[in-house]
Amino acid sequence: MRLQWPNPSSLKQATQLHARLIVAGALVHPVSTTLLLKCLTGFSDRSADLSYALSFFFQIPDPSAFQWNTIIRTCSRNHRPRESLHLYHQMRRKDVPPDAYTFQFLFKSCGLSAFVLEGQMVHGVSVKLFPERYGHIANSLVHMYIEFGWIDDAMRAFVPIVQKDVVSWTTIIGGLVKFGSVDEARKLFDKMPVRNVVSWTSMIAGYAKAGRAEEAVQLFKEMLSDDVTPDTVAMAAVLSACARLRDLKLGKWIHQLVIEKRIGISSNLAVALIDMYAKGGDIKSAYQIFDSMDHKIVPAWNAIIDGYCKMGDIDIGRSLFEQMDSPDIISFNSMLTGYIQSSRLKEALLLFAKLQMSGLRPDKFTLVGLLTACANLGVLSKGKVLHAYVEQGLVKRDVFLGTALLDMYAKCGKMDQAMLVFNRMEERDAQTWTVIISGLAMNGMGKHALEHFCLMKNKGLRPNAVAYVSVLTACSHSGLLEEGHMFFDEMSSLYSIKPEIEHYGCMVDLLGRRGRLQEAIELIETMPMEPNAVIWGSMLSACRLYKNTELAEKATKHLLELEPQEDAVYVQLYNIYIDNKRWADACKIRCLMEERGVKKTAGYSSITVGGQVHKFIAGDQMHPDIMEIQSMIGEMTERLKLAGYSPITEQISVEMDEEEKEQALFTHSEKMAIAFGIMKLPSNLPIHVLKNLRVCEDCHSAIKLISKIWNRYIVVRDRSRFHHFRDAHCSCNDFW
Repeated sequence: MRLQWPNPSSLKQATQLHARLIVAGALVHPVSTTLLLKCLTGFSDRSADLSYALSFFFQIPDPSAFQWNTIIRTCSRNHRPRESLHLYHQMRRKDVPPDAYTFQFLFKSCGLSAFVLEGQMVHGVSVKLFPERYGHIANSLVHMYIEFGWIDDAMRAFVPIVQKDVVSWTTIIGGLVKFGSVDEARKLFDKMPVRNVVSWTSMIAGYAKAGRAEEAVQLFKEMLSDDVTPDTVAMAAVLSACARLRDLKLGKWIHQLVIEKRIGISSNLAVALIDMYAKGGDIKSAYQIFDSMDHKIVPAWNAIIDGYCKMGDIDIGRSLFEQMDSPDIISFNSMLTGYIQSSRLKEALLLFAKLQMSGLRPDKFTLVGLLTACANLGVLSKGKVLHAYVEQGLVKRDVFLGTALLDMYAKCGKMDQAMLVFNRMEERDAQTWTVIISGLAMNGMGKHALEHFCLMKNKGLRPNAVAYVSVLTACSHSGLLEEGHMFFDEMSSLYSIKPEIEHYGCMVDLLGRRGRLQEAIELIETMPMEPNAVIWGSMLSACRLYKNTELAEKATKHLLELEPQEDAVYVQLYNIYIDNKRWADACKIRCLMEERGVKKTAGYSSITVGGQVHKFIAGDQMHPDIMEIQSMIGEMTERLKLAGYSPITEQISVEMDEEEKEQALFTHSEKMAIAFGIMKLPSNLPIHVLKNLRVCEDCHSAIKLISKIWNRYIVVRDRSRFHHFRDAHCSCNDFW
């Protein structure tokens, strides 16, 4: 008589059937036990359900291999890999021989839970029992090694598969893509006899993730030519490539394709569309897609917020940010980056404080962004707070973060701290070495910069074009003409680096500073590219230093063609005419400025005291402590003259008597900032001043003496470099 058992459609019905079988004494029947076990394991999506299924399984007197496999698979599927392995060992002790499916489920368990030793052991047993590579076993084995991160072992498992199906190919290609071996994945992809949408999508996503957007787009087009219909995942992958390319036209075509092929817009695809439109500059379309989403996931909020911030609409981005229920670290980073790029550092720091109070942990991208802002704005005090955060171990330190830290200290004039960070770094890449070389160069330590460049090469790191810009800058700022020529020549001879306009600019600046004006102009005229305003500006500055009116007029002619509204060009030539007592020509330049509506940029200097930035302009009368500052300047005047200081009144071209000229020189913004620093900062602290223009010759001479008279360490960061003043000496050696 054939037994027929009902097929339960719910866990409750299966449990009731279990009870009936026990009462009827039919639980030992193999058909009933197998059917009920399959039903129980099919419903086991909770811990309690799985425990019930396990308790039922252990009531079976002699489970078959199929039943063992069923319960092993269930444990694996419910993320209980240890139970899967435990059951496997019990199965072997019961002398039940495992079959191919047993190993398929075990490989999956080991892979998901990174049970490396167990995975190797099970692999060894499977090879003994099944020397021929069955597809479903081999595919799971390949996937296990990919999960371990052992791509070479995955390849060794893939190669011997006799009949490689589309799953085999797709699994190994996906693994190679996962570990960044896109070119190796492409070689296998091209050998695939049959490609499905998953394999195409894996390659497209791999190219997009690797930053090879053009290849991702090209492969997507080949996929369409091969009559493979893309799914939402493929569309999201190619749209991310369009976003990277900022190709709005292509992105719109793909969006139209989504509509034509009636591909459902999943949340991830919507995010990809928002990101593509935002990065392509069509923020209106990006917002329309965002607004149409019924359920707005966090990545969608992040994409639209980032889009507005990148467009410069920071306040709209902040408004959206405030509407989020639970912003994540990416949300905060997008807003912080927006504030930083808009030079709204105060708001960025306030948002950082909010981030800390939110319970979220800042990541390295958060800190690198803020450190970069502190570096560019010279805000040392805030940079130190961020460094302390790193030192507390609240974010993992790596080469990326370490480089940002030393860059911040270097750009704030604290080379001692920058060197301390550099020496403590366990890992340094070419970018790290380039930053320290640039920092040393900018802070007047040219020879030290060149020593570190040689150390970099001795470490086996290949310098790139950016590193050579830093090296040539070091030579330029320190007047190292012979070394400059040597490094400029070795770029191409040793490393096949073709000199770019920045390298020529450094050489022109170096030659000009050393008075080799004719060599500088010859180099400009033989350059393989058109000289830019920076190069002609360097030439003009050198002409003023060495009072060469003829070449100055030539440089000015080119500069006025390139930057007709740049006030510094007119001012430089005006001063050259004044220096050479060519009053009529100087008057013509002033009239030309008035005709063209060009106004001289106001010079200002700033100093941070007690966490507050104090800004001064020449002749400032608005500062709340102006009376004390003027009193200090009066004292500075008397003590400087007693020390032998003589004001360089020739710098004042306005018609006034000598006494008025002296008074005008002493109201220069950097002198006012330094006077305030002497008043307010303890004598053991350095005085850090930031100036938006080049330090004038008179101020440079005066500050050297001030550093000795008051026994103060004074750092002035002007438009192009740092000046470190100690004991009547400057780090630039008067070569600026």
